[in-house]
Amino acid sequence: MSESISWSTEAETKLKEVPFWGRFLVRREVEKFARGMDSREVSSEIYDLANQKWMSMSKK
Repeated sequence: MSESISWSTEAETKLKEVPFWGRFLVRREVEKFARGMDSREVSSEIYDLANQKWMSMSKK
């Protein structure tokens, strides 16, 4: 089982901007991105980097 990842207050606030029905998926993917960066916490910066990555991928 994967280690639990904590979320900063700022990152949690950004997550709350996502419609409730999509939060589970966003949370899962952002945590996967954070683990890939060897981080144990989702910070506001990591959340933004993950979002930028997905936005650039969706434009292709």
